[in-house]
Amino acid sequence: MLQVEIIGNIGNDAQVKDFNGKKYIAFNVAHSEKFKNQQGVETERTTWVSVLKPGESAVAQYLKKGTPVFVRGDLSVKAYKDNAGNWQVGVNCLSREVQLLPGGKRDQNAGTQQEAPAAEPTTNTNVSSAPAASETGEGNADDLPF
Repeated sequence: MLQVEIIGNIGNDAQVKDFNGKKYIAFNVAHSEKFKNQQGVETERTTWVSVLKPGESAVAQYLKKGTPVFVRGDLSVKAYKDNAGNWQVGVNCLSREVQLLPGGKRDQNAGTQQEAPAAEPTTNTNVSSAPAASETGEGNADDLPF
């Protein structure tokens, strides 16, 4: 089993899906990195990860396109041929933990949208907002919670 931690932005609104009689929250996360290629040109590379979170929860409504998230789970990579016969690689994560992070569209529209709640105390969804630096007593707001 290969464990992975991903920080990125949600690429599509989360949906609750049914696979083989089990409910999952499904969404994609994009992680981008900038670097200079061999010619010295600054390039950006984006990696997309398909995420499945077991269970059905009301928290799916807060997993909206553009929202920054932290995801921890098991990684799987699959090579396949698309309809045109080209080889593609799919990167997937079966998530055990999802945390909403500050920033993105959710914080930009704070006046029109509700803040995401902490994990629901009656269910074990492992989804919560990351604590602000002032709440944890640690460095500035750019510090990661791990």
